[in-house]
Amino acid sequence: MHVMLAWFAAAPLPEPARAARMDRFERAAAEVVPDTWRRHEFGGDDWGILVLHPADPGAYRWPTVGTGGPVTAVSLGIPVGLDTAAGPTALAARLLAGEDVHREAVPPFGLLALDRDRFALQQDWLGMARVFTGAADGVNAWCTRPGLLAAFLHGRARPDLAGWTSYTLCGHFGGGLSPIDGTRLLRPGERVTGRRRAEGGWHLSNELRYATDDVVCGGYADQGRPLDERLDRAADALTRAAASLHRLHDAEVTLGLSGGKDSRLIAATLIAAGRTPRLVTNDDTPAEGAVARRLVQLLRDKRGLRPDHRTQLAGAPASVLGTGLRERARRLALLHDHQFPSTYLVRPAVRDRLPEVARAASLTGAAGELAVGYWYPAADADPAPTPEQAGLTKLLAGVPHAAAAPEALAAERERVTAVLAHARGLGLRDEHLVDYLYLVERMRRWCTSAYLTGMVTPFLAPGFVATTFALSVAQKRDRLLHTALIARLVPEWAEVPFVSAATGPSTAARVWEGDGVAAVADLLDTAHGPLTGLMRRPVVEQALRRAVRGDRPDPRVLQQFTALAVASERLEPGTARASTGATYARLVAPPRPRTPAKGRLAALRWIRRTRLGDRLWVSVRRRVRGR
Repeated sequence: MHVMLAWFAAAPLPEPARAARMDRFERAAAEVVPDTWRRHEFGGDDWGILVLHPADPGAYRWPTVGTGGPVTAVSLGIPVGLDTAAGPTALAARLLAGEDVHREAVPPFGLLALDRDRFALQQDWLGMARVFTGAADGVNAWCTRPGLLAAFLHGRARPDLAGWTSYTLCGHFGGGLSPIDGTRLLRPGERVTGRRRAEGGWHLSNELRYATDDVVCGGYADQGRPLDERLDRAADALTRAAASLHRLHDAEVTLGLSGGKDSRLIAATLIAAGRTPRLVTNDDTPAEGAVARRLVQLLRDKRGLRPDHRTQLAGAPASVLGTGLRERARRLALLHDHQFPSTYLVRPAVRDRLPEVARAASLTGAAGELAVGYWYPAADADPAPTPEQAGLTKLLAGVPHAAAAPEALAAERERVTAVLAHARGLGLRDEHLVDYLYLVERMRRWCTSAYLTGMVTPFLAPGFVATTFALSVAQKRDRLLHTALIARLVPEWAEVPFVSAATGPSTAARVWEGDGVAAVADLLDTAHGPLTGLMRRPVVEQALRRAVRGDRPDPRVLQQFTALAVASERLEPGTARASTGATYARLVAPPRPRTPAKGRLAALRWIRRTRLGDRLWVSVRRRVRGR
């Protein structure tokens, strides 16, 4: 993980103005950046670049900042998939020369190249690298954290309601939306270039280069190619991505091996290439652990391999509930600038400052969903929804729709419908529209590898993504790519069934456990800014009431409201009310005793409370009204 701020002004700035901006940035950064981090600073009176990163680079061979002659390269991520033999400044020089150096990159990866009086900043083809941009008073700036960008530009951070509307309904910020007003995420393939004028100040230009639509349409056009050719392309993309990571990281790589299909395919790719990763399995769902252990045992029995395999409980109540829900939410929001999914509230509390040491490289099976129709409706659905309907249903599932403010739901429907219309305009048809939505929305903004340098997603290798769009809908439903490649690479795994979401229960903590009910009840009393207005408060209280009764409420309601309320406390100062405990007292109060009715009226009420009595009552009422 790293922090980068770059700014370029239309004219030279007076020193007091520059100092004031940087002071605001430094004070905001001090909340999360350790004092031990290394600093790199470049600039003048009309531009500046500041890069902060752990002083200990761990096992990475690729530096965050590289200099060679007049060229400086700032890498925002690890350049997995790229030709890196000549080093970072050579890659930066190619970018400055106008090349699409990002074409083969496995997102997230951004690159800033500087050479005297010119620069170029390139977003990856998916738009996944966390580079936010904004402008104020003739200054354009880019930063890896939207809150710090707002501090530099405006001196304050206010919520972007459109962004939070998307977060509420989708569970993540959609498209290029941001949690902070006045900032946005760079678009897929977006390139910013600048040249310094002779009299000072910079001339800037933006353009879209090789991007998501190019990858998708290139693959979709290959549907008529022989199947073996398409499978070869997918296998080659995965193998090259894994090999590229090993050249960039001088230590063992960890892979999260579940009982599912995606991590199994990545593991099979590595094993076939002669690289056995360190394996770790979350045992919260017992079926996951059982299948993973069986896969490892097969490697020992059939191949004589003895990989390091560790199992763990990622969401064990004992490790989660020791820190209160409100504090877990506060830390998660601070560490990741509000961008992590609220599902992580039922994981152990994160640190409240960025790490002192670069985290070791790891692989994740995210994005394999593109090859298996993960968001497709059931093949025998009756009536069968349109692809647009299916996509909207899947994406807008951050909360039950009854829990969202109607205007928020309408606004997000309109935004997502426009994304699907764009996909149709590209020529995509049938359920490939759903895959496009999954790629540009869910993978781009929800996948946690965007926030953790060194967490690599091989399935986002552009060759693999293109192949998923070259498969037919039927081939995806049959999981053809996964089953065929696993059978080709590690055939002894082919007959082991995949674990699905319905395989068995999980022992992980629930959001209402521990102090969850009391914490959310208090947030209902205190948090009254516009952000919490994106959800219907009576539905939140109803979910709490179910938890108090011992039922299982929909966790999305409580998790999303908690995230919104904690964000409101930070981004909407002055909107909080005093804590009264009224909601919690109402929830746990014993039910009021019924006041017995008297005489014939009581008898009639008692009769109506029975099923037969109610039917008789309705029948008599109809006859009376029919006279």
